[in-house]
Amino acid sequence: MANSITAAPAVLAEAVLESIKGKLPVLSSFSSIFSALESQAGIAVQVPLIGVSTATEFGASGYATQDDATVTAATVTLKHFKVVSKFTPLNVKSYGMPMLINSFVPTAANAIAEKCLAEIGGLITTANYASTTNTGAALSYAELVTAKGVLDTAKAPGPYALVLNSAYLNGLLADSSIIAAAGLGAGVITSGKFGTLAGMNVNQWTSLPTNSESLAGFACGPDAIACAASVPLSEIPGYDSAIATDPQTGLSIQVLMGQDSSGFYNVIATLLFGASVGRATSLTKFTTA
Repeated sequence: MANSITAAPAVLAEAVLESIKGKLPVLSSFSSIFSALESQAGIAVQVPLIGVSTATEFGASGYATQDDATVTAATVTLKHFKVVSKFTPLNVKSYGMPMLINSFVPTAANAIAEKCLAEIGGLITTANYASTTNTGAALSYAELVTAKGVLDTAKAPGPYALVLNSAYLNGLLADSSIIAAAGLGAGVITSGKFGTLAGMNVNQWTSLPTNSESLAGFACGPDAIACAASVPLSEIPGYDSAIATDPQTGLSIQVLMGQDSSGFYNVIATLLFGASVGRATSLTKFTTA
């Protein structure tokens, strides 16, 4: 059974990766290192951060004086996430790839994306990022500009990212100052998407954790959060495996397929992922209270 659908792992890996990319666009807004190298779970990765420096005139101290006082790297510990689905061998043999793609890809991609987002969401607390904007039950364009000003003052590097929960984003869709804007309002109304707003790339995070601080969103520079990902060293006797890698970001997914001793056919999607706090002043939070 393990070799009855030779191309299946590669096809599924590509499909899962493509779906995950659509669910994790916010990752492109952070400092990151994504690799297809097989590693061990728990490995620590040094992720370089975009720093803020001030050039000085060469003087008596020569080249010895350091000009950048910001964090230049963050240590990210990778965790091993996986999704396993079981199918009957007869269904796999009879229905082949269409059944596997339709049954496995959406659920696996969503489950892995949620685990990755949860790692990031768990970082967004006052203990890690002190700057908070209390906006109440709704968010206005004027408050976005204020948040951008916080990042400007902190000299956070660009491009800035704006991440909001569904309620806050939908509230902005009804903001009269945005809808009335020439050249912007019509597109927002028809697509329900902003693209860029107040100089920040807008992302919706439906499952953004509210935590105990009533978190509703955040704005940040790429050095505020460090992310890393890789694929595990997964070798199961009798199983076929394949790795798919996004050429733009390096994000990779591994898929393994094979029949276990119980008689079921297992399909597994797996990766290593982790996140860490970068430069704390490069992020400001939105809270509902």
